[in-house]
Order: sequence, then structure tokens, then C-alpha cells
Amino acid sequence: MAGTAFADPIINLVEQQVKDQGGILGGRDVKVVKYDNRASVAEAGAGAQKLMYDEKVSAIVWGGVSGAEVHVVSNFAEENGILFIQFGGIESAEQKKFTLSGDISTKELTDALVNLTNKVLKPKTVAFLAADLSDYRDRVAQYKEGMEPQGVKTVYEQYVPQGSTDLMSYLTKIKYDKPDVLITELAPDIILTLAVQSMELGGWGDIKVITTGAGEYAKARPGAQGWYIIHVWIPGKQDPASVKFQGDYQAMFGRAPTANHLYYYNSLWTAIYAIEAAVTDTDLLKIAQTARFSGKLEWDTPMGHGHWTADSMGYGGLSPTICRIEDKQMVQVTTPE
Repeated sequence: MAGTAFADPIINLVEQQVKDQGGILGGRDVKVVKYDNRASVAEAGAGAQKLMYDEKVSAIVWGGVSGAEVHVVSNFAEENGILFIQFGGIESAEQKKFTLSGDISTKELTDALVNLTNKVLKPKTVAFLAADLSDYRDRVAQYKEGMEPQGVKTVYEQYVPQGSTDLMSYLTKIKYDKPDVLITELAPDIILTLAVQSMELGGWGDIKVITTGAGEYAKARPGAQGWYIIHVWIPGKQDPASVKFQGDYQAMFGRAPTANHLYYYNSLWTAIYAIEAAVTDTDLLKIAQTARFSGKLEWDTPMGHGHWTADSMGYGGLSPTICRIEDKQMVQVTTPE
């Protein structure tokens, strides 16, 4: 799903955008070489090696659909001196020389969710339902760390195996425990199941639901109405970079992009801007060092102005958007600082 729904259209879009702007480095096109790691840690390492040594790429992006895959590719980049632009939070960011993020950090995501919970919803009890992946487990631990000092008690915490199609046992227990807030992080297909099966149990009642980007895929379902989403971006934003991203995507595919497409878009364009900043596509070490340490890597992303410096630990200083599903649409929510 990650490849066909997100990576492939963004590859087509960005390659065309580069052509339309006259290329980079004096008029050269960008060609994205794709390797499918099949959600395998071993294949992630093999793919990074093939891309660098056989395909002679200038940089590597994305890395995989789980933190374990991304970790392997990041380690490869660090050991071999090639730029790697990944999704989201960077593990041991202070030790990385060649790994950057094209998106928000785990801390920014965590802080936004905790801020929404503590200062807007103000629950006494909370439940967690997340995919059984190490990075999701880590984030749940950080959410709890931010909420417990405010007296928020965890009454339920479970992790869903990948590929699950029946969430009834989880949802039944959650409704029995009656938390004030349910925080969930699941893949798009399982999020849809969550929205559908919750209605089969009579809806959420007084339980407030918070989820991350995948929640967008359930916005048309009755069971998702009222959900809060910690997002990287929402369609309809009017800054020039957002208008271009949405307009170009819609012109090519006949529909609006989702925020999950933006994860792929930001990472790929950040790599391209790094190559331009280094003024080379063959000196891999110069590309990586320029991106991480020179302060020359910056561009106006649909998430705001990104600027990667020697002191920013591989992040561009981008922030999430908090929104709420209302009448099948995502509406931005302002929260206290």
C-alpha cells in the first residue's frame, strides 16, 4: 500500500515538477530509482546497498514503513557517507551526520498530542490502541510520560498485530473501560476498520478520539466524526507551497493529495534541494555534509519554511497541524501554547 498509494504518485509528480521548472544543476532531470524492501528489515539493508553501489544514486529517501527498516537504512547511510532523508523522528539524532528528516520530529508530534490532551480535552482517564510496531510503542510511552504528571490515568493499552481485520475485542474492552480519551495510531486500512466497527458497537459515546495522520482515511465514515487528528498538513491550506502541492497533484491525478502523500513529497524534495545546495550529484559526501551542516539547505515546504542547520539535529523546524473531523471534512483546531 505504501508503494502504490503514496510513493508511486509522488515519484511521478516530483519528476514532472522538476521538468516543469527546467531541471536542477543547469537543466538536468531528476530520476527516482525505486527499490521495494517488502517491509523487510533485511531487504531494507540490501536495497540501500543496491541503490548506492549499483544504481549510483545521489541520495536515499524514505527507508521503509517501520522504524526498524528506517533504522537499518540510516545506519547504512552513516557508515557509507550518503545522504538519507527519512520520515518523522530520527533515532539518536545527535549522533547522525548524514541522516535528516523531511518531516516533523517525534518530539513535535508528541508535544502536539500531549498539549491537545492536557490543555483542551483535559481527561482524567485515557486508553491507547496502536499498531504493534516498536516506534508506535515508543510514542505511546512518550504520550504517557507527558500526561501522567497532569494526573491522567491509563486504563487501557493494547497493540494490534499488523494485518488485523477484526478489532471488536479491543473496542468492546475500551467501551467497557469508558476512558475519557482514546489515543490510537494505526495503519490506514485498520483505521477504517476502527471507524466501521465502532459504529457496530453503537458509536463512541462520550469518548474523545485522537489519532495521527492515517485518521484522514476514515473522515467520511460516521464513526470518525469528531476525531482529532495530529497531522502534518491538510488540503485547502492557502500558503503558496501548499497551493502548488495540492494543485499539481490534483492536475495529475484528478483528486486531492492526502497528508500521507506529503511525507513522501517533503522527503524527496528535501533530497533534491540538498543536491542543489551542494552543486553536485556525484560527490555523495559533499551532498550529505552540505545538507546536515552547512545551513544552506532550506525550502518552503507545504508544512512551512524548512531550514536544516548544524544545530537542528537533522530537522527542518517544521510543525504539525491539529485538526478535527467535522461533517466529513478536516477543520484546523487552535490549541494553547
